[in-house]
Amino acid sequence: MDRIKVGLLGGTGVVGQVFARMLANHPFLELSSVYASDRSSGSRYSSFLSDDLGSLYEHIMVERADSATILAGKNDIIFSAVSDSAAGTIEKEISAQGVKVFTNASANRMDPSVPLVVPEINFSSLEGLDQNSGFIVANGNCSTIGLSLGVAPLSGFGIKKIDVTTMQAVSGAGYPGVPSLDILSNVVPFIQSEEEKISRESAKIFGNPRMEVNATCTRVPIRDGHLESVTVVLEDQVDKADVLKAYHNFGNGAIRGAYPTLPSKSVIVRQERDRPQPLLDVMAGTPDRAKGMAVTVGRIRQKGNAISLVLLVHNLIRGAAGSAILNAEVMHGRGAF
Repeated sequence: MDRIKVGLLGGTGVVGQVFARMLANHPFLELSSVYASDRSSGSRYSSFLSDDLGSLYEHIMVERADSATILAGKNDIIFSAVSDSAAGTIEKEISAQGVKVFTNASANRMDPSVPLVVPEINFSSLEGLDQNSGFIVANGNCSTIGLSLGVAPLSGFGIKKIDVTTMQAVSGAGYPGVPSLDILSNVVPFIQSEEEKISRESAKIFGNPRMEVNATCTRVPIRDGHLESVTVVLEDQVDKADVLKAYHNFGNGAIRGAYPTLPSKSVIVRQERDRPQPLLDVMAGTPDRAKGMAVTVGRIRQKGNAISLVLLVHNLIRGAAGSAILNAEVMHGRGAF
């Protein structure tokens, strides 16, 4: 199989480095170009990476992140890991010139022409893309992805309302993130724009603009893994046995076929009273390449038509780089590149 040449926009940041690690020794995706800010361009990419990863990318020099430079590169696809608003303009400009973009950035997620994809839920949203031209495929906010996957097995019962409180890891704030003296022994009960993103993006992913999602987002002093306490109100009362059966049978939801970054089970249910926990469950997922790609659900409780649960998502893997890579793998399977 010919290798797919990948350009990485925003490759020097926290999520960009996770992209680099997940692309190392990928079966058919090969990182060939990295684009970043002016202060990073001209540097050897390995200088931003740990020693074990840097040796794989010693040959790559960081280039300036602008449309002209990216278009001049010999890339088959682009992954975007830029968090600022400039990403939206660059993604639009290069996709209009025929580039296929898979973005983790928020700028274009709510654009009606851009599919917002968790393939286990809305695989079909990719069908309308013109595979012979440029396009943008977005994945959601890290908390939204975890929430959407964690409640997806309940969608067959009819989801009326979702209330969620997140406990989000500091790595979700990027680098340098939250100052240590603000987060150590503390919980910060507000994250800018996060609650609005969860509400809007969840409705788009499930294709239900009337879905009511009420979110309270907090930052907690753990490194990786967003824990979410969720209550889902269903259209009608359902037996807990039927709920557990739905989770047991979910598998990979709407996805049919095998992809390198797809876990064997996208949602893992823990029966213990005290799980999931970030230290124990954040890297859930098999095989090895899919570690961190499964969402873990536990403490499932039922009262009338309300289902309460706790879920855990790896915010940098399933919640960011891994989701974009999986979206690219799915589109590659459809013959898009």
